[in-house]
Order: sequence, then structure tokens, then C-alpha cells
Amino acid sequence: MRELRKAGSALFVGMVLIVLTGFGPRRSANSPSGGESDAVARHIAMLKSGKPQQKAAAAYWLGQQRSAAAGAVDPLLELLGDATTIDAKQYRQRPLEKMTLGEEVAAALVNIGHPSIEPLIKVLKTSPQAEARKNAAWALGALHDTGATSNEI
Repeated sequence: MRELRKAGSALFVGMVLIVLTGFGPRRSANSPSGGESDAVARHIAMLKSGKPQQKAAAAYWLGQQRSAAAGAVDPLLELLGDATTIDAKQYRQRPLEKMTLGEEVAAALVNIGHPSIEPLIKVLKTSPQAEARKNAAWALGALHDTGATSNEI
């Protein structure tokens, strides 16, 4: 009986270690079990606390998630006026020439699509930051070109 308890304890400790270290079965990012929303939440957190380069990479990733990243619109809008130059070669396969964090954010909002329209219009009308208004105007033009705006503007 004592050996059975030891084996059970060892199994329990092993399972705890697996859970704490992140080993074991992985959830797919597209699984309905929350993997996708966890990843979106991690990238949103990076927008709030990372360095400019990390924020740009997070914005790019969120944009690639399209409308699944609609919850990131407000945190992205906060960075729309950031003119910090970033190196898109570190996270894009086909980087653009020179980019700012605000421009990367604008591109992400375009990729997110329809959920970005009203917030971008508000930034365009009310932001005291010229850079934010410029990036919002570009994003709204790009959204219009993609047909995402249809009857919105």
C-alpha cells in the first residue's frame, strides 16, 4: 500500500511539473478551447508593455489574425500616433522600406477590418496627435479600397 502511495505521489508531482513547465499536449491556435484568445491576449499584453520593436511585431501578428483580433482594436489605437522607427525585417517575411510603430499599427487595423472603422473615424476626428490622424486616414483609405467600409464612410 505504501508503494502505491509513493507511485501516486510521484505521478502527481510529474503531472504538476508538466503543467507548470508547459510541456504536454498543446492546444491549436485555432481550437475552440481558448488557445486563440489566449494568444491574442498575450499579444495585446505585449502592446502595452513591450519595447517598440516588440509592440510592432505584436501588432503585425494581431493583424494577421484578421477579425479574430477585434478585441485588440482599442490597444492598437493607443499606438497609432507612435512615430518610433522599427525594423520590420525582424518579423515580416516581406518587410516594407522604413516603418514606424504607428504605421504598423495602422496596417494591423486594416487587416482586422470592419471592427476598426468606427474607432479609426473617431481618432481621425478627435486625436490631438497629427501622426495618429495621418495613420488613421491612411487606414480608412486602405479599408475603403478593400471594400470593408461599404456603407460606413
